[in-house]
Amino acid sequence: MPDLLSALKCMSGEITYIWFDEPEPEKNMLSIFDGRFPVYFTVIFIVMAFILGAVIGSFLNVVIIRTQNKEPITGAHNRSHCMSCGTQLKAIDLIPILSYIFLGGKCRTCKAKISPRYWIVELTTAVAFTLSIITLGLSFSLLMAFVLAAALIVASGIDIDKMEIPYGCSIVIAGLGVIATVASIFVYDPTKAASVFNMPWYEHLIGAAAISVPFAIFALFGAMGGGDVHLMAGAGLLLGWKNAIPAAAIGIILGAIGGSIELLSIPKGTKKLAKEKALDIAGKWYDSQKENGITVLEGKTEAIYGSIFKGKSDIEPECIDQKCWKGTPDIASLNNMLDAELSDITKFGISIVLDDKKVVKVNCKRQVVFGPYLSVGIFAGFLIGDMIVSWYTKMF
Repeated sequence: MPDLLSALKCMSGEITYIWFDEPEPEKNMLSIFDGRFPVYFTVIFIVMAFILGAVIGSFLNVVIIRTQNKEPITGAHNRSHCMSCGTQLKAIDLIPILSYIFLGGKCRTCKAKISPRYWIVELTTAVAFTLSIITLGLSFSLLMAFVLAAALIVASGIDIDKMEIPYGCSIVIAGLGVIATVASIFVYDPTKAASVFNMPWYEHLIGAAAISVPFAIFALFGAMGGGDVHLMAGAGLLLGWKNAIPAAAIGIILGAIGGSIELLSIPKGTKKLAKEKALDIAGKWYDSQKENGITVLEGKTEAIYGSIFKGKSDIEPECIDQKCWKGTPDIASLNNMLDAELSDITKFGISIVLDDKKVVKVNCKRQVVFGPYLSVGIFAGFLIGDMIVSWYTKMF
């Protein structure tokens, strides 16, 4: 057991700081590895964090699904049920992680397959909570890590399902950033090791600006979505600019690797087929609009943007520049026509360029979900960002 305890100690912030010859960290936490607790207490803390994470993860599954379906998250009339047959689930069916295993991944009543994402979210949350208590000990930072992990997991789940990051998750993270910024005003001590709470308050503000500006530039060129920008802006405020750098680097590197794998997995000819179909559909739609006297004004060029995700077209009426049109184009009918013909296409961005006579061109571009990768980077930046920065600077 002493060997196990020594190994676990190496995972704690206190020992890691000593490796890098940093100033002694501020004693604002109770490390579960510093000998103040018996070994079995340490094990109990870790097990409790894992169980708590699994339970919270089960609730996060509900939040992810019901938020995007615009359903109430809580309420006696809206209890957990099978998504296939609607049968209300019993307590034995709601044990995080284990119920999925015992049921063989199928509904007890209708035998329909249960998505593995339920236990994946539960396990991911459990692991995040466990890593948090190992790294941060018993501290206020631990509570913030729990909230941060929950917000990032919800953001990632919805981004995977809808290719959008809800503002609510970014607001929660920004709220944590405001708390960290205000706390830094009162507790900052330059003689202590750096942390989210122990840095000059203005570094939080610099972090929000410094990380959001380059991401906004990426978004202008289509490399990122707007949700990624406000997510990283909130993260920059929380982490400060030094910790935000490794967070962004980790997210971008993971996103590049994951995105490359995803792009390579696209069946050959899918992009060409999507473009050809979309061009034909857009031409037919524009012809129908012109029959009703609705056209782009002479001498003007209009570009309509949207996305096709899981066979559903999402071109927003708000993207129309009304100053370029004679009349109001029926965007709903365009979406319906794209839905009917492109039901087998997913994760594609689409742009349609028109003039007063015809559809000039249509572009289709495969989109990659970056939210989950950025979330991993943000969480790593919160837990060990200062350690990564210290390790990197020591190399040079």
